Amino acid sequence: MLTQTIQNVLDTAVPTAEKVLKDHNLPGLGVGIVYKGEIIFAQGFGKANIEQEIPATADTVFRIASVSKTFAAVALMQLWEQGKFDLHAPVNDYLRDYKVTNRRSDAPPVTFHHLLTHTAGLGEFTKLYNYLRPQAHFNVVRPSKPVPPLKKLYGRRLSAECLPGEKWCYANNGFATVGQLVADISGQPFPAYVREHILAPAGMAHSDFWRSERVKDALAVGYNYKAKKKRFKPVIDLEQVTTAAGAMYATVNDMGRYMMALIGCGAPLLKPETLAMMFTPQYQLDARLQGMGYGFKVDDFDGRRVVSHDGLWLGFVSSMFVAPTDELGVIVLTNSANSIAIGLARSFMRRLLGISRALKKSSDEALPDTPALWPSLVGHYGPKPGFNSNFRLWTSYGGELEVYEEENHLKLRSLKGSWKTGKILRRAEADDPLSFTIGGRKIIFKRDPDRLLMGLNAFEKRPYARSIRFRLKLIPIAIALLAIILWLIF
Repeated sequence: MLTQTIQNVLDTAVPTAEKVLKDHNLPGLGVGIVYKGEIIFAQGFGKANIEQEIPATADTVFRIASVSKTFAAVALMQLWEQGKFDLHAPVNDYLRDYKVTNRRSDAPPVTFHHLLTHTAGLGEFTKLYNYLRPQAHFNVVRPSKPVPPLKKLYGRRLSAECLPGEKWCYANNGFATVGQLVADISGQPFPAYVREHILAPAGMAHSDFWRSERVKDALAVGYNYKAKKKRFKPVIDLEQVTTAAGAMYATVNDMGRYMMALIGCGAPLLKPETLAMMFTPQYQLDARLQGMGYGFKVDDFDGRRVVSHDGLWLGFVSSMFVAPTDELGVIVLTNSANSIAIGLARSFMRRLLGISRALKKSSDEALPDTPALWPSLVGHYGPKPGFNSNFRLWTSYGGELEVYEEENHLKLRSLKGSWKTGKILRRAEADDPLSFTIGGRKIIFKRDPDRLLMGLNAFEKRPYARSIRFRLKLIPIAIALLAIILWLIF
């Protein structure tokens, strides 16, 4: 029997999805909600294929991108349950075609634990010349071409930039290697293993890691929206070489069956204690911040544990939120590279759990400021060195955050992104004056050493002379000096 809170969400699910579709110029959208052992809502909106006027339904196949990583983690943990390896054993003892190495000769070995928590130090990319290999050009191939094995992309080794366990950095190559380990340990190609041991038992008949007959006829077209011309343009259609990291195809209905298995109400893919371990933070900077389990991000939604994963690929975004104890799951899929799908999934989960954002925000704003502490917090904060391992921080924030005082407020700004103009840091906890929020995102300051913690990322305080902002100011001066020197010479 549905609670009144859940029923209220279902009563407004259609107009909510239709409004998001219209307001954010999405071509198509799929939404699914599960509760206990039942898919209580599954529906498509808009178009799966605009040119052919094919509507999006709950059985439309979308590319779920990095949500694929959760399947890779489940597959590997199935083999762990069978006693095939120890989670803290070196992965190089099991990899056949290539090895995971480190730039430093004294680095400890990368383990299964490191790969499953994005703490192997691999970063976003492999060596540039690896992408130029004829059989693995920039990690993508046309759908008509066979997907080459990872050894064609990595060669003999995949090199880490940071020491294992030193910091969290999202790594597609790490989870591609998780898939390689599944293949090497099981003796089956990764897509075949997942089909036999996860998709088939869960009843996911229209999902696959290959573009097989099960998925290709119902596959949605990915689009970009061209605002000036007010029209949708199909994106280029490509397959990833790093298959396990993001190449899966699935429908809303099939993802509903998968989420039921994750909450213990569907196919028994793993033992309950194994799932509980995967849903427990295995890497976490502070108990109040997001943690990383095995393949899943772990959050606290007002005292309720919620695990999740998002995905982004050319023309597609996916987002899955699961509340294991509450036996709830939400999946949102769209054939547009618009992150509103992630916000919609999060909003649905919060509403299903009966969490009011407005009340929480009001509570945050009521806490008094502590300006006496602000001078010690003001300054520039950056991650530990490493361009590759910091690539996402560069693209999101410009690689640096600055805390400053302005107009009787403590503020934070980034070099790029939505925080570039500065946002007010508001007190988040009455018993911790170093805990703040920006738009619902918690930020915690730590001392000895001075650090700013945000989600899974740690930013260390650095002198202004070492800050990126200071170095950027030197560029025009350097250009002017060079111009003067050249004028004097010539």
